[in-house]
Amino acid sequence: MYQEGHTTRRQLLRGAAALGAAGVIGRTAIGRVAAQGTSTLSGYPELTVTISDQGLELGSNSVSAGYVLLTVTNNSKDDNGAGVLGPGPGQTMDDLMAAAATPVPSDAFPPFFYTASIPGGPGTVPAGSSAQALIQLTAGDWVVFTQGDEEPAFFTATEGSPAAEAEPTAALTVFEADFVFGGLDVGIPAGQQVWKVSNTGSQPHMLVLAGVPAGTTRDQVMQVIESPEGASPVPGGLTDSDFTDHGGVILQSTGTSVWPLLDLPEGRYVAACFVTDPNNGKLHAMEGMVTLFDVGAGAATPTG
Repeated sequence: MYQEGHTTRRQLLRGAAALGAAGVIGRTAIGRVAAQGTSTLSGYPELTVTISDQGLELGSNSVSAGYVLLTVTNNSKDDNGAGVLGPGPGQTMDDLMAAAATPVPSDAFPPFFYTASIPGGPGTVPAGSSAQALIQLTAGDWVVFTQGDEEPAFFTATEGSPAAEAEPTAALTVFEADFVFGGLDVGIPAGQQVWKVSNTGSQPHMLVLAGVPAGTTRDQVMQVIESPEGASPVPGGLTDSDFTDHGGVILQSTGTSVWPLLDLPEGRYVAACFVTDPNNGKLHAMEGMVTLFDVGAGAATPTG
């Protein structure tokens, strides 16, 4: 799990560096691609994002403000992902890009992530796959960033009557607080489903979901998380191959809700957050933001 979380974090930091470079390079040209795939998140304006080994492309340079379906297709050779980010309260896009261009150590969580508006996006997308999440956008300028080093792409959310005003019905509502996950202590059905993930904390959070062997304990997971990168596995403990990525939410700022579309086989799972707490430099996972739960034990009560 540490390697999964470390990979997610490392990719996110690479994306932050690319975003910072864009503050100097300037806004990129945006091409058009066809929407791909279907989901249970239908009837919403859609922004398609395609990642390839040549870069990042958006399906349009504008979308209606309000609920927006973000569809990320990863046609590159490596696992990757994409999310949306915009100026925080009192910021302009120029302010945000200037902050993103400020150099930080390669292993540091960029300060601008703590002040920007981050409506989110789906978690890591395996090479050759697609993932979707419903996000909420206010009118204004936004940027799509990736977990890789692709140059970001800019678009505008336009004023006007939103095409869809109601949030979808979710199979489960998960709360991200400082520093716990809430809502995972109920029966969760297996299969394709939409979750509502709400950040009620004071810091940005991510939701990394991974399948683990039946009977896995929290102590076993923490043992892996707290091991230095490249360390030999503890005899009889978990290894990297014991963790199977099942998506989640790439990153979201406080006060936001995201609706990822997930496909969860029956089994045991761990949820974790690998954002850094700016107050002490610790990963949120090391501050308690790790939860084990089972899927297939019963049906969750839908929430509006």
